Amino acid sequence: MQVGDLQAHLAEFDERGVSLVVISVDEPEDSLPWAQKKGLTVPLASDPELALIRRFGLENRDQPGLALHAVYIVDEDGKVFYRKVARRRPYSQEFLDAIDYHYRERDGRWPRGETAGRG
Repeated sequence: MQVGDLQAHLAEFDERGVSLVVISVDEPEDSLPWAQKKGLTVPLASDPELALIRRFGLENRDQPGLALHAVYIVDEDGKVFYRKVARRRPYSQEFLDAIDYHYRERDGRWPRGETAGRG
């Protein structure tokens, strides 16, 4: 996943009341300097033992020790309403569209309070 892309769209996620967490297989001492250099404020978590990654079946079989690109979006009720696992990196607009669609279908409203159909 392009963490820089998530960072660039962070305000749009915030507008929707969405919190992000990026999980990496890198050790914190490796990812923290990189994140600071890039000016990232997206929360980063570390799973170098791949415990969580393996629990969700996300280890890359072609490159052991690495994870597949995966995104889970969970609503405030704990329901996973979007899941994507891919070898290619997904981008923020895919997630924003999924969030908007979920809340429009569920509530008839866009996350920012606009009525469905108004954009």
